[in-house]
Amino acid sequence: MKKYYPFLLIVVFLGMLLVPLRTLALDPKAIEESFYPRGRLIDWTARVRLWLGDRVFPKVIVGDEGWLVYTSESDIEDYQKADLFSDEELARIQKSLDKLSARYAEQGITLVVVVPPNKNSIYPERVPARVPVLGEQSKLEQLVEYLGQHGQTQLLDLRPALIAAKAEREIYYATDTHWNDYGAYIAYAVIMTELQKTHPNLAPHPISDFKVVTRAPEQLDLAENIGTTLYEEARIQFAPQYESHTTYKNVTVGGRKLMFSYNPDPSLPRMVLYHDSFFFRVIPLLGEHFSNGTYVQNYIAGGLWSLSWVDEQKPDVVIIEMSERYLKDLILLIDPETK
Repeated sequence: MKKYYPFLLIVVFLGMLLVPLRTLALDPKAIEESFYPRGRLIDWTARVRLWLGDRVFPKVIVGDEGWLVYTSESDIEDYQKADLFSDEELARIQKSLDKLSARYAEQGITLVVVVPPNKNSIYPERVPARVPVLGEQSKLEQLVEYLGQHGQTQLLDLRPALIAAKAEREIYYATDTHWNDYGAYIAYAVIMTELQKTHPNLAPHPISDFKVVTRAPEQLDLAENIGTTLYEEARIQFAPQYESHTTYKNVTVGGRKLMFSYNPDPSLPRMVLYHDSFFFRVIPLLGEHFSNGTYVQNYIAGGLWSLSWVDEQKPDVVIIEMSERYLKDLILLIDPETK
């Protein structure tokens, strides 16, 4: 054993050079922040697991050709059609939406409720076959059908436009839960076309008004969950080729964003938008068409995620955006008193 002592001493010495003294106190936060090779070790470990054939990681399943499938926040349950609304929940949502829509209509406010689909819903063929579909309808399919049969207020269904668009190009990132700017543009165009029914002067910019910019590859959200640099992907961004007259102001509250926009054209309508992360790339497109915009991110702290902004801002248009994976929380916004 003694012959190994010099080797062990060298290893310990090198380890002490790499690990700061406060890390040796076994402080978990210090280890996370200060252990220099940590990122590389995670990357190497993930690569070894993938090389050995492992495809299941926290919140992620690795599909073919680096297509990463999100499994958290009910995404996989929505794909499997396993987590459904009860009849009572469907009825509550329908009655609350109709009541809200009628109240806004009396005030001359146009209400649009839009649900961005999960990536798994638009690209079910990319989900590995070993993940079974268990039911006949997803929550989104349930709600669209129920509102169509019983309600006066309908969801603005983006799925047909997105499914048509994916035949031409990728509209969601392979390594992220969200759509890329092509998908964001589709959502923007569908919303603006819907708003033209009540505000004829609102028309979407044609896609030719934007220059497509491809950034350097980087780790997007699902690749970060795995912890490997193996799946880096380039972001796609639409750069407007028209002169923008809208300015934006961001306020961060409890890690969430509260945003305001202003356009000096007084002929444009006013808008309040409730949104989640799917609309971060849609907001700059919409903002050009409104004299004032108030953008309230979901679950923002301090009671700010509420419809009180409508009474305060007196908008002409209210857009409620709730992505498919958060659909069960729609009732918490439109009727927080409902139990």
